[in-house]
Amino acid sequence: MWTKRRTVGVILLLIAVIAGIALSIFLLSGNVLTGAANVLTSTGLKLALVALAAALVLWLTSIVLTARTTHTDGWSHRGDILFKAFTALMCLAVTMPLARAVSTVTVTQDAFGTMFIENGKGAASTKENAFKKKARVNLMLVGSDAGSDRTGIRTDSLMVASIDTHTGDTTLISIPRNWNYVPFPESNPLHKLYPNGFHCPERGAGDPCWMDAVWSEADTQHPELFPGEQYAGLNATRDVVQEIIGMPIDYSTVINLKGFQDLVDAMGGVDMTIPPGGIAIGGKIEGGAIVPGSITGRIPEGRQHLNGQQALWYSRSRVETGDGDRMRRQRCMVNALIDQTNPISLVNQFPSIMKVAKENILLDLPQSELPDLADLANTMKKGQTKSVNLAYPVISDSHPDYDKVRALIKKGMDRSTPAPKPKSSSSASSSTAPNSSSSSASTSSSSSDQAIDDTTATC
Repeated sequence: MWTKRRTVGVILLLIAVIAGIALSIFLLSGNVLTGAANVLTSTGLKLALVALAAALVLWLTSIVLTARTTHTDGWSHRGDILFKAFTALMCLAVTMPLARAVSTVTVTQDAFGTMFIENGKGAASTKENAFKKKARVNLMLVGSDAGSDRTGIRTDSLMVASIDTHTGDTTLISIPRNWNYVPFPESNPLHKLYPNGFHCPERGAGDPCWMDAVWSEADTQHPELFPGEQYAGLNATRDVVQEIIGMPIDYSTVINLKGFQDLVDAMGGVDMTIPPGGIAIGGKIEGGAIVPGSITGRIPEGRQHLNGQQALWYSRSRVETGDGDRMRRQRCMVNALIDQTNPISLVNQFPSIMKVAKENILLDLPQSELPDLADLANTMKKGQTKSVNLAYPVISDSHPDYDKVRALIKKGMDRSTPAPKPKSSSSASSSTAPNSSSSSASTSSSSSDQAIDDTTATC
């Protein structure tokens, strides 16, 4: 016998099935990662809120209607109370996870409102796939450090990931922080002050005009040259990097180093192989020597699961090895985080990750292009990853040869160029010294052979 209760049940079931099919098509239009990125667009987050609200109303309506149709007047007072309590408990059981999901979406919207910047110089958003017509996409990755002992922001680590959009091959290019004479393009106001490159010996050794000071030079030292420009430091850094590598930067990501530590903790840590002797935590160099007692700990050698603080020092430590080995470890860290990140395992940590991201990360990638970036990330997994090492002695840090830099980058991006077999960690570490910034302008011709390596093999 067909009843009103069955009619209501069929209607609710049809609504749930249609909603489930629509959500599945939306999420899995490409793959899981792309589906997740679809949700993280501005439109996707709004649709998620609507869907969650509709699901909550649907479930509560179903529970209440079922309770009303099954309740009878012949029940005892105690039975009536138990039935109502059970109904309330069912409503609560449905409401709590959906309320948490709504909270997560709201937190994400709030974080993205801060993270995605609109007046940087990143590529403009397009309706079609942003990377479809590009042979390569160049992402600038900046690790910023606003220390209490310095004015403004320093780019403690600077890297470019150049990605072949068809093969997924990725070339990681590390820009040494201590390069002198880095070039400002004529379009940048700082070019008039430094037409021959960024160099200011008159300031003394305590305030060198190196690559890592470009951001603060624009943002703190000469803000009057960039009236109304909120991200002068980021844009000046991008301008210089484009001049160095001879290619445009499509998008930029900036993460505060303290935020990097919190982000790794929120992700549950990262597995890394530590070289013989371990890696120093802390450390300070004065007069060319390590200050006694300044090293406060050590990451043990061998395969280790690193927490946020250890991951930060793995990427930053240089007192015992120098900038060259540190940049190699930074490339290893980027590669490991990409390789080990599991979207499904991050669900429980997602609110924490968004909180960290809101306070510590800037992106000039249009939010609407996140699905395209997810597609590109999937393509990257099919390609090979190579690194271009530009540290001394490959390139002089006192007088960098930018023609040689661009030639090495071009060679590194050529798929026909085989990645040399990696040397041992000890030999790689010994190739750099803490005071390599005082090196001569000449470099060994054989050092070019050290410039390109297989990122996975050297880690």
